[in-house]
This record gives sequence, structure tokens and C-alpha cells, in this order.
Amino acid sequence: MSRKMCLAGIPLLLSLLAGCMGNGMGSGEGRSAPKPIPTITTTSLPRATRGSAYSAQLLATTPAGTDPVVWALATGSTPLPTGLMLQGDGNLGGTPTVSGLFELRFRASNNVGGSVEAVLDIVVYEPTGYTHMPDMFDTPANNSFATATNLGALTMAAPIVQLAPLSVTSDPADPNTDPRDCFSFTTGVRGRIQIEVFFDYRTGGKLFAFLGGEHNGAFEDKVNGAAIANGDDSIMVLDDAPAGMWFLKVEAQFKNGGWNSNGYTFRITFNDITITSGLIEHDLATTAAMSQQLQASVAGIPVSTGTWSQVSGALPAGVSLVSDGTLAGVPGQTGLFDANFCVQLNGYITSRDVRIRIYDSGTGDYWRRFGEHRYYDAARTNGDGEYHEHYSEATVVAPHPDYGTEGAIYVIGGRVTDTINTVYVFHTAHQGNSALEYKLEDIGRPLVTDRQYLGAVYLQHTYGGYIYVVGGELYSNTAPSSGDFTRVVERMQVADGSGVALSTPGVWQTVAELPADVGGRAIKGWAEMAVVGDDAAVDADDRIYLLAGRIQVESSAGSGTYGKEENDAVLMYEVPTGALGLGGWYRKPDTTPYTPRRFPAAGMINGRIYLVGGTGAVGTLDTIEMYQPDPTGNNAALGTLGSSNFPTLAEPAYYSAAAVHNGSLYVLNGWKFQGYSPVATSRLQAFTPNAGGTGGSMNQLAVPDNGSGYHSAVFHDGQLWFITGRDSFVQTPHYSLRYTP
Repeated sequence: MSRKMCLAGIPLLLSLLAGCMGNGMGSGEGRSAPKPIPTITTTSLPRATRGSAYSAQLLATTPAGTDPVVWALATGSTPLPTGLMLQGDGNLGGTPTVSGLFELRFRASNNVGGSVEAVLDIVVYEPTGYTHMPDMFDTPANNSFATATNLGALTMAAPIVQLAPLSVTSDPADPNTDPRDCFSFTTGVRGRIQIEVFFDYRTGGKLFAFLGGEHNGAFEDKVNGAAIANGDDSIMVLDDAPAGMWFLKVEAQFKNGGWNSNGYTFRITFNDITITSGLIEHDLATTAAMSQQLQASVAGIPVSTGTWSQVSGALPAGVSLVSDGTLAGVPGQTGLFDANFCVQLNGYITSRDVRIRIYDSGTGDYWRRFGEHRYYDAARTNGDGEYHEHYSEATVVAPHPDYGTEGAIYVIGGRVTDTINTVYVFHTAHQGNSALEYKLEDIGRPLVTDRQYLGAVYLQHTYGGYIYVVGGELYSNTAPSSGDFTRVVERMQVADGSGVALSTPGVWQTVAELPADVGGRAIKGWAEMAVVGDDAAVDADDRIYLLAGRIQVESSAGSGTYGKEENDAVLMYEVPTGALGLGGWYRKPDTTPYTPRRFPAAGMINGRIYLVGGTGAVGTLDTIEMYQPDPTGNNAALGTLGSSNFPTLAEPAYYSAAAVHNGSLYVLNGWKFQGYSPVATSRLQAFTPNAGGTGGSMNQLAVPDNGSGYHSAVFHDGQLWFITGRDSFVQTPHYSLRYTP
């Protein structure tokens, strides 16, 4: 392990100084009459690959009459990678024969003797597709937190740098399979941790990086690596990190039947000064004027001095930053605002992205954060289990003994690392045990099978209240989709005939399955659909409707080969009229009642089902269509309306969350495509149909704190809860959100 005490921290320091102070890092020869000096304008160098030709140009400006600028490596710099040469005009080229991280100090001089230096990295990747070579940390293997290689203490003066490339592989045929490396290090004071992991992210070479830490005696992932701009690498930043033991985990994951292998290097730096403010909130209902102090600490000690500046982003209209770090003024708008702030104190410098929420609790239309996004674990302090990234589940509100008439939020199945069958209750603040608040608690009533992309509704009958679960996709641990669907329909009793919660929920009962064939072609299962319930005044009229999604169906009758064509019909389930009944499914005879699609949002308002967004043969949709079912047997629809009759979403989205409240269908987030890549949107919209069911309005509401898709949301006690889902490429934030309309 190579440890650099001086050069390693300079790139971070330079970037912080540039953000806080502008380009003022040049220094002359230190004589009494300062000479004009160049200004280096190159801030980063492109990545190189071992064995491939490389070319880069260092650039600098210099005052008139002092040309030319001549480049060289500064005294004491790390040597260039073997195979590269630096010309005096700043041209850097050649074919590197070694890989690794090279922290280089360049010197630019003009013709009057003025000079300036800058530290820049050259990262030389291993070419992907190479054969995995065990490195110095593979014997013994350091592939878990428990067996992590100890790198020692991390301080501001002593960063940790791995210059030579290490290697991981998930190739199951490799006798030296080394899927991950774990490294531990310690910090003695509170501060800011930054980890950069350098690797080439191409086919056959994908890596994932994580920053882990200790919480109440257990170790857990804290930050997942996100791609560095304009590069394949990962960067992890944890502001306001307490003193303790930390971990870097680098992993090559086996996915979709393929293996990955790569070489990587890394750098870990620390800053004693850290901005402790991550979110600033101001309620206009309390006071119109805002006066809130941004907070910072040095080595864990809060400081009240320092010079603050705004580096980027926007403040709410009417609010300005005072140099002492006070956000002051009368906000002229509500919403969530992003800004990057920098503080300088006694030679220390740091910056942080801070979010500012301005809301009015008296008028509504605002989000708030709650909890730390954890599972409940009774064996751990404060019940703090692991962080959860939970998605592709079904969510309903139903009676629970810890809650009153508002019921509790049940989270059913879905996916974490693998597909699961667990049923959780997400606890709000309405029950008496504070250790449970804003956590997912396993209720000990798993589904018969692991399932994701399923549907669920709650129906109250005179003989009991039941959660129904419909269809879904079965277990997968190698890819987001297994392609193995199910037709099973289950229900679990959670209340008596009056809607009073049972002290202990019943067990899951398998009731009538979804249809087994379409036109004589066998169906293996249904998934990715919209499911809505109609809890009628009379048990005999209770219904569940299934629309859209995919069905795994024989390509031709008796062929034994299955495709996953999209459902183009409406299915209606007449639920049992007693505790022991099975009920039955009907396939409505309507021709093209809606545009077939996967992952739509849906809700029923005044007996009409509104189908929103989704993705299919025509691409991702931004449209709304209506289906008004006849609740009797095979009868066709009472009415259908195409998308031309309704407003559109602000942008196309699939697998949005949806919930009905006070006659409006709320549509939250969802994924869309930019080119070939999925992108999670961040948007809350409310569709309110006109009284006759035709037309209506689409209102854009307060923007949630983060984008997401593959999730559900529910109204609980008059407020919308956003507790699951995931972004396409970044970690789920460690909080849940609640929206007040």
C-alpha cells in the first residue's frame, strides 16, 4: 500500500480553493518585485489505458509579452507513467506501458521567469477484458467487512492512496475468484471523507464502490459510488462524518449471466472542516422572515466564525447569504432549492451541497423528511436495522392493531438485492413505540412465493377485511427480471367484519388464480400490470381490476415456448362472498380498451379507472386513458375514452407511484429514457377528472427531494408517503418523504 503524505491531498484542496476563491493559486518566485506569472487553465487530464495511444494538451495563459509558456515536471513530482513524454509546449503523449494512479506536479514558466505549479492526476486504466491477476490483498482474502485490510488512520495530513492497480473478478470459472476487496481505515475526529475509485467502466469491466461505516455496533453501507463527471470512476463523499472506523468496498458483480473483471486504484482524503448543515427548512406559517445560520465544525468542534460564499446553485427569491453564513430575507417563493456553499476558516476550506426548503404549513403542498430509511431490528439499539433500498413492491393501507381508523402502511414483496416474499409495516408516528417510527417492520407473514412487479389492494367485507395480492414475477438474484411470472392470487385477513384490526393477522390463503389461457394458449403468469380495487357497499359488488402489464404466454397453443406479450384486456375478479370462497376472474370482451403497456400508474375515481403513463411498443407514454367497467360478469365497459380526451403528464414516465385522494389521482416520479439510459424523474402531479369523467386538469405540485421509479406510494391519514423505489444509477437517499396536500 502506497501512502502519500503531501501530494495526495492537493487535488482536493485545489478544487476547493478554486470553487471558493476563483483561480488564484499561482505563485511567483517570491522576489520583492513579483514577476508576471502564467495561469494554468487545464484542470484535469483525460484517462489513459495501458497499451493504447494517449494524447493530451496542457494549457496556460500568460500576460502579454511574456510568451512562450514552457512546461516541465516540477521538482519532487511523481515521474510520468512509463511510455509517456511531456513536451515543452505542453503536449503529453505516448503509449503507457504501466497502469495506476499518478499524482503529478506540473510547472508552467514564461520568458521572464514567472512560474506556477499545479497538481493533476493521470489515471492509466487496465484494459477491460484482461485476465484477472490476484493482487497483494487476496491472500488472505479481504472480501468482507470482517476480513477487511486495515489501512490505518486517515487524517487531513495523511491521505490514503493506492497507486498500483488492484484487481477483482466475478468470473465463476476463475479458481481465484475475487468478487470484492474491503479496506478499513479510521478517523479520529469529525470531518469530511472523500473516496475516489478509478476504473474503466466498459463491457466486462463494471465495478461498484461503497463507503461503509459503523452504526450502533454494526457495519453497513453508507454511500454508494456515483459516476464522476466525464469519467467511468466512482466518487463518494460523506460530509459531517463522525470519528470511527470506515470501510471502502469495491465489488465486481456477476449480472445477467455475465462476469466482470477490472483493475482499479483509489484515493481517500479527509478534511477536518466540514459543513454540518445538509438541509435548511423554513416554515412561512411560523414567520415570514428567514434568518438561519449555516453550520460548520473543525475537528468536531462547532465554529461560529469563518467566511462563507455561495459557489453555485440558486437561493429562493428574497433570500441572500451573509458572509457569516446566515441565510436571511423574506422568501418570495416556496419549494426546494439547491446551492453549494463554501466556508474558509483559519486556512481550512471546504464546500458542500445544501438543500433549502421553503414551505407554508398553513396552505399545504409541501414535502418533509422522516427517519433514516431503515428496517426495524429489535435486537439493535433504537431498533435501527440496516438501510433499505426497496423497490418493485406493492403497498396498501389496511387496519393494524397499533393504529386507529387511519390504518397502517403495508409493504408487500418487491426487491432488495434479490426478490423477496416479506410483508412489512412501515410505521409512522402514530404508534407508541418510538423505536419503530419510520422503519419497516417484518410482520412474520411472508407470501407463498418471492414476488416483484405484483399488485395489491385492501377490501373490507362484512366477514372480514383482507389484503389481496395479485400475480407478479418470481424470484431472481441475477438480474432485475427473471421472466418467470405467476398466476397466483392470495389474501390475508387483517380485520374483522367491522374493520377492527385483528391482534394478529391471518395466514395467506390462495384463492382463484388469474386466467390460465388466452385463446387456447397457456399462460404461465402475469406481472408489471396495474391493479385497482373497488370496495363497494355490498360484498357481492366488491371487485379487483387488472389492466395492462405483461403475460407470459405460449407463442402458439401447445408449443411449450413462452413469450411475454403485453396484456391488452381488462380482467375483473369477483372476490369471494365468504371466508372460504374462491371467487372468479372474468376477461372483459372489449376490443382495444386502452393502449397496451407495462408499468402504468392507475387509480379509480367515481367508478372510472384512469390508466397513466407506462412503456410499451410505442415507447414511454405521457398519456391518460379511461376505462369505466361494468361490474357484472363478462359485460363490456360502460365507457372508454382515449388519451385525446385528457391532459398529459409533464413528461413521459413508467413505473410511477400513484394514489387517489379526494377525487384526484396523484402521480409521483417514474422513470423515462434519455437515449438508451433510464433516468428517474422527480415530479408530483395531480390529475383531477371533470365531473362527467371526460377531460380534467393536471396540476404540478411541490417537487419531491429525489427522483425515483419502480415504487408505490399511498395516502395515509391524509398525507402521501414516499418510502420505496430507486433511482436508476444512484443510491436511495437515507430518508422517507411525506407530502401534505
